[in-house]
Amino acid sequence: MDVIFPLEASVLSSHALGTYMTGQYFPGATLTCRLFYRSLHDTYKVVTDHKEYFFKVYRQGIRSREEIQTEIDLLHHLKSSGIETVIPVAKWDGTYISDFHTGNGMRYGVLYTSVGKYEFTHLEETVEVNERLGKYIASIHRAWDDFEFGINRWRLDAHSFIDRSMNAIREFSTVHEFDVHFLEEVAKGVKKKLESLSTERPQYGVCHGDIYSGNIRVDDNHQPILIDFDFCGIGWRAYDISMYAFPFGMGSDVTKLKEREQRKNQFLNGYNKVRAMSGNEVDSIALFIPFRRIFNIGTLYISYFPTTWGDYAVLRNVDDDIALLKKWLEINPVL
Repeated sequence: MDVIFPLEASVLSSHALGTYMTGQYFPGATLTCRLFYRSLHDTYKVVTDHKEYFFKVYRQGIRSREEIQTEIDLLHHLKSSGIETVIPVAKWDGTYISDFHTGNGMRYGVLYTSVGKYEFTHLEETVEVNERLGKYIASIHRAWDDFEFGINRWRLDAHSFIDRSMNAIREFSTVHEFDVHFLEEVAKGVKKKLESLSTERPQYGVCHGDIYSGNIRVDDNHQPILIDFDFCGIGWRAYDISMYAFPFGMGSDVTKLKEREQRKNQFLNGYNKVRAMSGNEVDSIALFIPFRRIFNIGTLYISYFPTTWGDYAVLRNVDDDIALLKKWLEINPVL
């Protein structure tokens, strides 16, 4: 008898998904469904009646059904608050999550609307663009502080971002050689600094978790629209704005420090019109750059992407991030 060999990753058939969606979402319609993007999760573009949608198939074992449902509930709350974001689309029976039994376990899928007209990078960066984005993000944070249901999501804290990531980093260092001692010192310094930060609202609460230009679209009026809420959870709002308002790349280049400060100040001018940040919050923004890099190295690269990229590409990203983080800390001595 032949043994079915175990799988570490699976890709659902675009053709089969198209048939599935015709029955579950668009009965009688003609549609196309093609794999659009493979990353942490798999995203399929669905086109029917000249409308575009995106069907996200969550990677097996990363998000529970309950966590995905909370993501959906948080998006519906933003919609009811008059804030435009990507919106989940219901199946014919009124539910949103599809279950797929695959060769490597249960995977879940959700259909989302296609929003905006352009990618955010289509716009020229101006004072108005940055202030508008800051105001928009603050309105999302404020709306989520009124969310009255249970929040079944992870915490964007030292345990999730530092401890879990460092465990993966240490294990990976037994297979490949890189400067793990440097990362140990950075992780220790970040955790110590985090201890002094408030964990009370509004400084701490529901966050998008991955605000960078690739997750922002704009409409005809150049209004920003956030997409991809997969990383949403409970954390510091200073972290939530750090990736766009205080980007890692700019901080690693001395010729771009002035540009980075201008972006941060413009963004905060907009943000503070909705929810004023304290001086301590603003000062903490820089700390979340190494906070996120440890997470990227240990969780995204080492834990999630080997089955997509393989160790060769993972190690290259690890080495590149370590080199840039060393340079960043020389220019920005926050620890």
